[in-house]
Formats: sequence, C-alpha cells, structure tokens
Amino acid sequence: MKEGYDVVLTGKSVLITGGGSGIGEGIARRFVAAGATVTISGRRQPPLEALAKELGCHWVSGDVSVAADADRMVAAAVDAGGGLDILVNNAGVARFLPLTDTSEAVLDLQLSVNVKGPYLMVQAALEHLKTARGNVLNISSTLAVRGLAGATAYGASKGAVVSMTHHMAAEFAPYKVRVNCICPAVVETPIFETMMPKEAVAGALDGLVAVHPLGRIGQPEDVAGAALYLAGPDAGWVTGTILMVDGGATTV
Repeated sequence: MKEGYDVVLTGKSVLITGGGSGIGEGIARRFVAAGATVTISGRRQPPLEALAKELGCHWVSGDVSVAADADRMVAAAVDAGGGLDILVNNAGVARFLPLTDTSEAVLDLQLSVNVKGPYLMVQAALEHLKTARGNVLNISSTLAVRGLAGATAYGASKGAVVSMTHHMAAEFAPYKVRVNCICPAVVETPIFETMMPKEAVAGALDGLVAVHPLGRIGQPEDVAGAALYLAGPDAGWVTGTILMVDGGATTV
C-alpha cells in the first residue's frame, strides 16, 4: 500500500473495466493503494498484464459489449476477490466527427461500448453487488451535459450513462446497492491517440487548457480521487449523484 493513502477499501473486491490505461489505470492505482483486491479488464491483453504485474492486481480480457464476456469478467473478479463489492464502468470509446460524417458503424461502436457495455456489466454483476451491498461507479463525460460541435454521437452515449445512473440508483436502492457517476472534462489519457495523430495530441491538449477555469488539463489521478470517495465508505449515503470533475469547465 502506498504511504499517505487512507486504507479505506481493505477487504473489498473491485472490477474496473477499461482498466489498462488512462482513467481506469488511475483508479486502479488508487484503489490498490487503498487496500482493495482489484481486477482490471479490457480488450487489449498486453497493457492489462503489464499493469497487473506492476500493481500486484488481477486482470481479465474481454469486451464489455458482449454479454458472455461481461459474465466472464465478473466471474474472474469474484474468483479473485471472493465476491464483488465495487464495479467501475470505465471502458469507453470516443470518435469526434460531424453528424453528417458519422457512419452507422461509428455510431454503433460508441453506443455499443459506452451504453450497452455498462448495462451488460451491471446485469452480470448485480447479484454479487446485492450480496455485498456494494456499489457501481459509472464514468461518463461533461459532454453528457454540454454541447460540442462534432460530438453528437459521443455525447449522446455519455448522456445515456448519466440517465442510467439515475434509474439504476432508484432501482437498486432497496437492495442497498449505490450507483453514482463521474463526469470528467478533458483528461490527459491515451484515448486522444485514437482520435488524432500522436504528434498532434500535445498541441490539441494545450489548446484545450483555456476551457478549464482552473487552468490545466485533468489527470487520471484527479478522477481517481473522486472515484475513491464515491466508491468508499464515506459516501455510504450517496447514490444517484452525478459528480463533475472538470476543472470548472461546466461553470462557464
């Protein structure tokens, strides 16, 4: 465990989708430091295996948009941790294009991973979460609640995550299962390399600093701290919350 972190998740079993890099990696690092038994999942085996070896956590590959994979990933986390207390739905894809240039395939990809994915993961995990009186943390985006030209498909998919959070929180409250959501603004992660040439990423991020009143781009650690609060015992009376972790971007 990392010095300086409260050990608030000791004995808790956690599954983090999209856990091999970016925000998912940041959450995994923070949760391992907080004493949890963490299983990370994703579609690419090499980064999962490398990070799991570094952190001493568990990994399983799979596609959140495939029901059989969702079942298998949950089973792996249950086996690793002796149950499942926390599900972090972080896996996501982003393709920013004008609406008229967004093909049906690109639309389907974002809806499949960003909407169907967390839906299937919760279906697979729910009975275990009921047993544990655990919680779900969904990762959405500030583009769920504000507009950006070229982000209609992505924003729609992330808006659905916000809506699902409210409905799941209401549906699962009788079982004492909490459901919350984080909406980050621009966070420096490898996802930008799927959207533009690698050499263009630094310049693009520099150009986006101005939309954040706190004067900087977010880092995975910024989201991880909020995730630890919402998934941990200090948020025991918090459910259905949509937390903006955005450097003030939604205030302007």
